[in-house]
Amino acid sequence: MNEALSCKKELPSYHGRRDHALEADLQGRLDAGHRVFAVGDVHGHFATLRALVHRLRLGDEDRLVLLGDAIDRGPDAAGVVAYIRNDPRLLTLLGNHERMATKCLQDDGSIELWPPWMQRGGAATWGSYVVRAEGDLHVAKQTFADDLLWMDALPTDIVLDDVRLVHAGYDPRKPLDAQTEHELLWIRRRFYRHDAPLDARRTVIFGHSTTTKFGSRPGDVAFSDIRLPDGRPSWLAMDIGAYNHVDPGLAAVDLRSMRIQRQQTLRSERWFDAPDRKEAPVSDFFGLRALESRRDRRVRPRSSGYARTAGVVLPRDGSCRSWAESQAAIAANELTPTTWRRLRAAASPPPPQPRLSQRQAAQRHRILLGPGRPPERTHPVLPPPERYRIIRRKEAIKTASKSNLIQMMRA
Repeated sequence: MNEALSCKKELPSYHGRRDHALEADLQGRLDAGHRVFAVGDVHGHFATLRALVHRLRLGDEDRLVLLGDAIDRGPDAAGVVAYIRNDPRLLTLLGNHERMATKCLQDDGSIELWPPWMQRGGAATWGSYVVRAEGDLHVAKQTFADDLLWMDALPTDIVLDDVRLVHAGYDPRKPLDAQTEHELLWIRRRFYRHDAPLDARRTVIFGHSTTTKFGSRPGDVAFSDIRLPDGRPSWLAMDIGAYNHVDPGLAAVDLRSMRIQRQQTLRSERWFDAPDRKEAPVSDFFGLRALESRRDRRVRPRSSGYARTAGVVLPRDGSCRSWAESQAAIAANELTPTTWRRLRAAASPPPPQPRLSQRQAAQRHRILLGPGRPPERTHPVLPPPERYRIIRRKEAIKTASKSNLIQMMRA
């Protein structure tokens, strides 16, 4: 709790920001009979969000409002942001995690990763941007900076005729129009434990606080026991916990009928099943392994070709010895030391073969295959020589002349 307070104190406290044009558009769609949904904290679970959108069967005129915290902790926060920005049916509010992320954008436009944000799920978000940029840090920083500018302009709450949409809630001690981001993005118990409705006409729909802490059952939406004059609950908590260990998922509520639809977290995004994990290991779930395989598909064949041209034989399993291992293998006589002369000789093209005439090629082909027809061909056997040429050695000649001289002397 103290860490959260210290992190919040380092962030600027702006006044709450509303988008009146957006509010008029949503209210007009509700009056026209179209559907408008509100969903709790997505936290980077892109595949589960897409499954929820598919389950809701959104039309072109329908809208889905995310109650903030679309990023952090999950395996593909960059995918969630790109999905929201490219699909006109999806909208989002500003959450405390988006506000922490905007701290990374400096005044000169550069990116400096804020350590408190990185410790609270930002590492997975930044990793997803690097993965989507296929390892290009320049592209990742450019995309991240553009998304941070978009996050900084998001509204903090939406006020319609019958509901209020906000990320965390409202401080009962302040007027509703005097709330700052510290209350709208960070408040918890002081809001949902208040014993009186904050707005007698509207139900407050919020996220931020998981219903596993104060709901009737983990994985269910929590309703307030305090009722409005028309019988509706004073607040509705939508963050059922996309990564809770009991029954994770996302929940969406229809603002007209107050009907709840739920989507369980997909098995491919259940990073939290492993013990002692506070955020998704992006390398295991989404992309650093895939990025490494993409890099290997581009780099490894080219490097292998260079090594093969230089005469270096690589093992088939893809492993390669380091310099220290190679030196140890050379010292143990397990590997022949390679010289530049050998490398140059191996890398140089082979000498051109002399071009044979048609007759020479026919003779060479006949000698290699042997006489006879193709089924009867065997290895050629050369005939024995018909004549022999005797070559006397000089030693034999000297010995013969010496023996003749001795016989002549005796005679």
